[in-house]
Amino acid sequence: MANLRLIKEFNKKYNKHSAIANLDLENSMMNESLQFSIQKRISNLGGAYERHFRDRDPANLAFLFIDICSFSTRFTNLSGKGIAKVLDDYYDIVIPIIYKHGGEIDKVIGDGIIAIFGPPFSEDNVGYNIRQADLCAKEIIEKTINTNYYSKIALHFGEIVYYCNDSIFYEEYTVVGKPVTELFRLESISEDKKINFYHIEKKIDAYKQQLLANGEKSKIPARWVTSNPKPVGTLRGVSYKYYKTTELK
Repeated sequence: MANLRLIKEFNKKYNKHSAIANLDLENSMMNESLQFSIQKRISNLGGAYERHFRDRDPANLAFLFIDICSFSTRFTNLSGKGIAKVLDDYYDIVIPIIYKHGGEIDKVIGDGIIAIFGPPFSEDNVGYNIRQADLCAKEIIEKTINTNYYSKIALHFGEIVYYCNDSIFYEEYTVVGKPVTELFRLESISEDKKINFYHIEKKIDAYKQQLLANGEKSKIPARWVTSNPKPVGTLRGVSYKYYKTTELK
């Protein structure tokens, strides 16, 4: 869910310069509904925000689902304050890397962070956004692999729409589409300390092949090894039979 208030607060905390960072979500004119007030402010953000948030034009995004490996079991003995400290420290590592590569925070679920790369937050170029998501994932794995925050990452992409309920407005645009379901399914089988992605067969659109090639093109000075295809098993609601992993060696 692209929560405007969440995005605004993270943008401010981590010094990301964006249109949403300066969005006024508090004040509205007398007799002006919250929904109308926010919609008017969306219009002031520019054409891409209007098209995708207000008019619900489809957007092609790359997604990362990033989370700490075995978080619930490894940190089970910590107090509430201890868990909060772990999460705060983890966010301080991961979120600046996401912003560095042009991503935005879609949702935070405890130790899980869903980042999106694409319009309206960055340029509308599918290959570019996949590339940036891949570089982001590699840097996160590299920065966390020898720490208590070692992570696993699911990487996916596809066309979605941003949706909000017009009758109950809550400053949130839910990312809707099959790629979101597939991302969550992929996360459920993702392997520790690796980037996990669906295996794309050659008969599928050519631009999607860029995902498979990214492991060889990374500018990060590290050796990345991509596995052979592995069956997704009993995953339901996905269009893929296999997934692959990229691992730092």
